[in-house]
Amino acid sequence: MRAGVAAAFTGVGVAAAFTGVGVAAPFTGVTCHRGTEARRRTQRTRSLCVSVSLWLVISGSCPANGYAQGGTIEQLVATALERSPDLRAARAAIVAAGGQVTQAGLRPNPTVSASRMLMTGQQHQTLFEIEWPLDLSRRPARISAAQQAVEATTLSVQDRERLLAATVREQAGRLLATRRNVEIMNEALTAARRMRELLDSRVTEGEIPKLDANIAAVEAGRIEADLTLAQADADAAAIELKALAGLRPNEPLVLRESLEALVRANPGPAPPALPASPAQADASSIAARPDVREATARVALADAKIEQARREGRADMSVVANYGREGYGFEQRGFDSAGRLVPVAGNFHSVEIGASLMLPFRNRNQGAVASAEAERSGEQEVLAARQLAAQADIDAAVVRDREAQRAVDIYATSLRDLSRQNVDVQLEAYDLGRTPLTDLLAEQRRYLDVEAAYTSMLARAWDARVALRRARGEVR
Repeated sequence: MRAGVAAAFTGVGVAAAFTGVGVAAPFTGVTCHRGTEARRRTQRTRSLCVSVSLWLVISGSCPANGYAQGGTIEQLVATALERSPDLRAARAAIVAAGGQVTQAGLRPNPTVSASRMLMTGQQHQTLFEIEWPLDLSRRPARISAAQQAVEATTLSVQDRERLLAATVREQAGRLLATRRNVEIMNEALTAARRMRELLDSRVTEGEIPKLDANIAAVEAGRIEADLTLAQADADAAAIELKALAGLRPNEPLVLRESLEALVRANPGPAPPALPASPAQADASSIAARPDVREATARVALADAKIEQARREGRADMSVVANYGREGYGFEQRGFDSAGRLVPVAGNFHSVEIGASLMLPFRNRNQGAVASAEAERSGEQEVLAARQLAAQADIDAAVVRDREAQRAVDIYATSLRDLSRQNVDVQLEAYDLGRTPLTDLLAEQRRYLDVEAAYTSMLARAWDARVALRRARGEVR
């Protein structure tokens, strides 16, 4: 019997399970030399049970790509950047700020007034007046402040794009992790059900006690319950990812990548060319982040507001011009230059041109200047805080990414293999009748726990990779 079990564990059977030939390979080519037909039937039944459990182990290590579709995470990020309602609302603020630039460049409108005064008798007066502010020194400061506001708003939107891209990548990693758990649990449930069926048949033949079949049924039910929760987690992760990407609930979510391939096959974004010193590298990485650039732009905006407030407190001039027409008439009559008797009446025209000067005698906009200066001090502190946070983000992300990759390598190169070997030993011992079924199921459960921990480690490594890209300011 030991020779038959060894054939089921090694050689063609295992290789076929890894290469995709199928799980039927362990069932064939197994020769059993027994003295009686009953013992040969018993060995075949046991070998089938062992092969089903071996299928669980092999399938757990290489989960099927049941979610192979036509999209990548980066394509999903591009979709989110294009369709996210939050980003669209933020981009509208850029357009609004651009309108303020146009408004800041416009000159003040002239003021036109007209009046007519009627007096007793035949006297009247008509007056037209126009006042045109020259806006001598305020317009350049207004334009500069509006342009700086556009720059700060644009960088704010870019920072939101950076955060949204990182959030989409993180949520996509969670979705892939839950899908991997579903795949593993599906394979485990299939194997557990087949084992239960085989044990039920052996109970019917009187080869094993009813307790073993009941234990296998309990194990299959436990795995089925775990699968239900894992599927719910996967469905919830997909719903949340659709919302982040701006997809409607009825739109398909396409992701063809696997979490293990993303973490192990892709070493992450290539670092930029090394500058002359590490200090320069840190400074360039920090300065490239949109949130730091936004804080720098807001300091410049505060400077522009200070200058605008100062210019608002300077002297300004307006040109004033008016035209008047006055008519006078009396009941008396008089002689004109020709000696004719005419009414005493006449129309008189007047034109006046002058200037109105605003003198900043008491109000020099001191309060607005002080407020703008205080705002600038606050923006400088915000800039310093963001620089410190960016430095900490980059340093911490580098450490986490490096150590998470090491942890994934430990699981992938040693822990999973050792756990699989332990299951192989328990399978062979159970096939030989040396250990109870409970020990075999306990070892398989530990193997599934190792696979779940490996999935969790892959998810943490992916999150660390995403955090590193976010810390570096990468969007696409």
